[in-house]
Amino acid sequence: MSKNQIPSPVKKDFHHLALDKVFENVSSTPEGLTTQDAELRLENNGKNIIPQKKGRSVFSIMLKELVNPIVLLLLSACGFSLLVQEWLDAIVIFLIVALDVLMGTVQTVRAEKIAKSLLSMVKTNVKVLRDGEKTLIPAQDLAVGDIVFFESGDKIPADCRVLTCQNLKVDESVLTGESNPAEKQVVILEETCPLAEQKNMVFSGTSVVSGRASAVVVRTALATEIGQIAEKLAHTQDEETPLKKRINKFSKQITFAVAFVAVVLFVVLYLQGNSFHSIFLFVIALAVSAIPEGLPLAVTLSLSIASKKMGKKNVVVKNLNAVESLGSCTVIASDKTGTLTLNQQTAKLVVLPNGETAEITGSGYNDQGEISAKTPEIIAQATKIARCGYINNEAKLYKRDGKFKSFGDSIDIAFLAFAMKAKVDKCGIEVLYQIPYESEKKYSAVFFKKQEKMYCTIKGSIEKVLSVCTSMQVGETDVPLDAKKILKQHEKFAGKGYRLIAVATGKTSGVPGEDAIKNLTFLGFVGFIDPVRTETKPAVEACRNAGIKVLMITGDHPLTAFAIANDIGIAKDKTQVCTGNEVQEALLKGQKAFDKFVKSKTVFARVTPTDKLEIVNSLKRQGEFVAVTGDGVNDAPAIKSCT
Repeated sequence: MSKNQIPSPVKKDFHHLALDKVFENVSSTPEGLTTQDAELRLENNGKNIIPQKKGRSVFSIMLKELVNPIVLLLLSACGFSLLVQEWLDAIVIFLIVALDVLMGTVQTVRAEKIAKSLLSMVKTNVKVLRDGEKTLIPAQDLAVGDIVFFESGDKIPADCRVLTCQNLKVDESVLTGESNPAEKQVVILEETCPLAEQKNMVFSGTSVVSGRASAVVVRTALATEIGQIAEKLAHTQDEETPLKKRINKFSKQITFAVAFVAVVLFVVLYLQGNSFHSIFLFVIALAVSAIPEGLPLAVTLSLSIASKKMGKKNVVVKNLNAVESLGSCTVIASDKTGTLTLNQQTAKLVVLPNGETAEITGSGYNDQGEISAKTPEIIAQATKIARCGYINNEAKLYKRDGKFKSFGDSIDIAFLAFAMKAKVDKCGIEVLYQIPYESEKKYSAVFFKKQEKMYCTIKGSIEKVLSVCTSMQVGETDVPLDAKKILKQHEKFAGKGYRLIAVATGKTSGVPGEDAIKNLTFLGFVGFIDPVRTETKPAVEACRNAGIKVLMITGDHPLTAFAIANDIGIAKDKTQVCTGNEVQEALLKGQKAFDKFVKSKTVFARVTPTDKLEIVNSLKRQGEFVAVTGDGVNDAPAIKSCT
């Protein structure tokens, strides 16, 4: 294959193409690449690496500290002092400037070193098909057209089209903001399908939560979704902080005022018959005395102290002026997943067939919490559901060195945490057969033996679980199934932002398998939600009391976003919530209409990184000082526009 035939990793959509067309576009086959082909592609297109911005030298940092209106003004004053032989003034001013520049440089160098260490990623390897054999290679050596293999826990190093998969779930929150793992399938989608719904694609920077898959690499390096965001960041202009704007304005005002007074005095003294030399010395002395040489040092000292205080709270300040920006901000635009919330699905509610509910206290993947309900009977039924979720589980949750460790699907881990709170175990239970969860089937099941009798328990979507049930448990009695009543309950709690998992169990006979899952008793469903951090509500309240407006900008589902926003006081009703599609429609109406639209909303759900940037830019046009918080790559362009 010649270099001219080698496909470049250009930004192109592959989710709507048939697999044969995908292979045609990347000039590959299901047998993968040869080592020679891969080397040629890497030579032609470069390594699978997103170029990092080169670090600044100490000299360039120092030069930037010097190129400051107030510092330049002080240096001018120092020069004038030397002209009039005011040696002491010149030395004092020079020392003040030197100390100010030195302190700013030291702080910036230290912060950049910390930031660099935080951004440095551990080198990962990936399993790939080369020369017809599976081999392990560094992720940076992946080429377009490679066939790769993923399993639970793997980081995905490039954008790939899924070829085969089994129960594949991928955590895409870093890219989309979606708190629930994305289920992947081998399907062909519509060309207009948004990124968050591309079930047949996996993206660089995300990670496999459960399952396994094979895929073909279609985009690498800067052509990936995460690479496109990085490239956008490189072209985003840094925003001047409010303090810098004010100091620059103040410096200009002082310069013009001193120049004006100097000219007036020069003319007056000259008309009075004073010598040119004495007038010059007098005007220079006046100009030097009018310049506030202590201002830069005072500002740098106060910001350095604030920076150290923030450092004790694990906040890295790369730019001293950014500290003051936080005090000037009027709007905080926050991501949801992992920022306002824990990004750990947690069982918070059990709904029984008769409509009774039990609350589950505590948050996150741990054993801190308990089941709370009106009566012991409700608690007993909720405990039975917790036991079924514990038996029918593929995840791991354990405590080591005083900290909880977890592995597997987030809902399965949440069920284990629920079981720990309910204090259930597998004593007296022998697992006979397990049917793992698959996105196509929408359920998982386990056959187990207890007291010499065989039982089956199933958990999954409400439709699937109800389809294998003939009865439901009310109190300690099994009664005929009322599917309409249960579906109505399901709709009610789903509307509140819960992710609901139905659970059923019952005796069974015959050979364990799909055909034996029938005539079960519906126990109820468990409501999961990504819980709010304990410090979030007080922080939002503190911002409101300080006159700062807090917005939520997330890639998550609108119902989930509203449930969280309503809980923490960001949104009172659903009219304050909008979606990414509505953002795009408002953009088409023009800048003025879009600004009015943004002003009327407090929650923006299902938005893209570009949408976030447009929203932040709109707020800045309206005269707001905006601070953006987030922990995902999708937040980066908006964050960069405010720094």
